[in-house]
Amino acid sequence: MHLCLPPPLAVALAVAVGFFFVGFLYLGVQGVPDRDDPRVIKERFMRVGGASVLATLIVAGATTPRLQRSGQCPPSAPAVQWLGLWAPSADPLPCALAVTAPLGLTMVLFFGPLVQSWLENGSSLSAPLLRGIRTQLPGARLQQVRNLLVGPLAEEWTFRTCMCPLLYSAGFSEGWIVLLSSLIFGAAHIHHRFDARVSWVAVAVQFTYTSLFGAYSTYLFLRTGLVYGPLLAHSFCNLMGLPNFGAVPSYRLARVLAVAYVVGLAGFAVLVSVDAAKRPRLFSSMYWAEQ
Repeated sequence: MHLCLPPPLAVALAVAVGFFFVGFLYLGVQGVPDRDDPRVIKERFMRVGGASVLATLIVAGATTPRLQRSGQCPPSAPAVQWLGLWAPSADPLPCALAVTAPLGLTMVLFFGPLVQSWLENGSSLSAPLLRGIRTQLPGARLQQVRNLLVGPLAEEWTFRTCMCPLLYSAGFSEGWIVLLSSLIFGAAHIHHRFDARVSWVAVAVQFTYTSLFGAYSTYLFLRTGLVYGPLLAHSFCNLMGLPNFGAVPSYRLARVLAVAYVVGLAGFAVLVSVDAAKRPRLFSSMYWAEQ
């Protein structure tokens, strides 16, 4: 597969991918849907599936020669490599590391919330989660499927697997790809002002943290060259939710918990900074220059 787009067209197609993803949720819908209604959830599973297919078709259409730009273009590569589904390395270790390292790095970031969850539940994180799924109503189970499986899968496919190749093919640097894709990803969540009926302040907060997560997930995709790691990280972040910083002072071991938060944030920042600066040979991603 050969992708080589002029920058304005690449940005326009990336915006179109995000627009159609949100637009499919409301196409032909009367009124304001309740996003947690089981019927709405099931219908949206089909809608985001259609949006994901359309995003793939946009990328496929961008491979036509008439869209090629002048100047240096990325080398041709198999479509599965462009889409982050396959790595060219014959060594299975880089592939396994590309799948597991993003989840490990995300757990470092959430070290404080993980300790907090352990203090609240007195056990591992998975035990209360599994108990909750077994005792929940069917609608709540559907919400879990949406939050932990369908949502992350559709969003990572659309905003990372399909959007990053478009921007990369136009010659954008890693930093610009992270910035542009994260802003589009954050903007794609503004619609929750209407279907979740939340305030504009809540929307602003959601735009901020979804943009930050979009930047992080794009970094993971570019760094590893595979979508599986970002997908696991996305599901894990949805499972954890926003950290409850305000509850930290109320814990009996508040100082220990505060230290856990600081250690997690500092460890995450150090690992990402060192990786970005040193660029060690780990994954052989086509999107990331390793030293």
